[in-house]
Amino acid sequence: MARKKKKNNSRVYWISLLVYGLVLVGVSAFALTKVWDYAEEYQAAQPTVTMDKYVSELNDKLWGEGIEQTIASMPHEVQSNEEVAEYVKQMLSDGVTYVRSGSSDSGTVISYSLKCNGSVFGTVSLVEDESYKDKVKFSMLPWKIYSEEFDFNGLYSSVEAVIPRTYSLYLNDIKLGSEYIVEDNIQYDVLEDYYDEFDGLPTKVRYEYDHCIGKLEPVIKDEDGNVVVIDPNKDDSQFIKPCNEDQLARLGEFSAAFADRYLTYTSGAVDPSYGYQRLMPYLKLGADLDNRMKEAMDGLSWAHTASVRVDSTVLNGALALGDGFYMCDISAEATTFTPGRGEEQNTSNMKIIVVDTNDDIRAISLELY
Repeated sequence: MARKKKKNNSRVYWISLLVYGLVLVGVSAFALTKVWDYAEEYQAAQPTVTMDKYVSELNDKLWGEGIEQTIASMPHEVQSNEEVAEYVKQMLSDGVTYVRSGSSDSGTVISYSLKCNGSVFGTVSLVEDESYKDKVKFSMLPWKIYSEEFDFNGLYSSVEAVIPRTYSLYLNDIKLGSEYIVEDNIQYDVLEDYYDEFDGLPTKVRYEYDHCIGKLEPVIKDEDGNVVVIDPNKDDSQFIKPCNEDQLARLGEFSAAFADRYLTYTSGAVDPSYGYQRLMPYLKLGADLDNRMKEAMDGLSWAHTASVRVDSTVLNGALALGDGFYMCDISAEATTFTPGRGEEQNTSNMKIIVVDTNDDIRAISLELY
């Protein structure tokens, strides 16, 4: 009987141990399931999970609705939305990263800065996704995108150019209007001595355009639509063009007639009023040279020259200053007769600035040399 009782006790022990083991395994399994569920819920509740997914999609698409709206709202008058989009996509192709930038509303909203090539170009804010409230076991909600803001102002670059007033500036094949001129009436450095003497000489203007997204190369065209490359190491004489054959022919005819009447008048060999009337059609009335000729009238009446003959006139050269202005270099030979002194031959070298308006050439300024 004792042996049988002992055997029964042993069986009960092992059964109890088995049951305990099974219970322990069950409890452990339950606990592990809870721990696993907790870990999964905790992991899903990390805001970086949402940000990783967001940035991954952004890197894949290199675009988004928020980016598109931001680009459309940015001034880029000489670039289309599609051109800007391609530039932004190219920039984003280098990879987008993010960094925590703060929180608000007692931590219910957290924000991350988006970076590309080390520069911040946007901010994404997250909030807890309340739609998961009935789906979580430990009250740890995942995060969702609350808002996104982009700022691509850092992409802007400026273009500035100083060009003759009659020239045009193009960006991306689009001609810039006068609203982009920030400074005008800039004098040519090679004509500075003449601006105080008369009005109307050609000037330069300064264009400034601040809405280039990326880099755009300006194209400068002259009055005839020819592309011009400005050399920053040269003075403004590079804008002054040699005259063509037709212009030289017309200026040559003018020079011969002007020199004859100018030398006749200034010699005092004719009545000053008559001499001025003959010269007047070749003068820009009210300009520097016209005023000087009028002021000389009284003094010429005391001249002793009896006669003058202009033997020859040569147009040594002419430059087109722009806006119808020309600088002419003239040499003239004249013979004068003065009682008591006889005949004398004189050479007059002069630089005159003329203006051609509707095929009517008039002298504005004259300098003897």
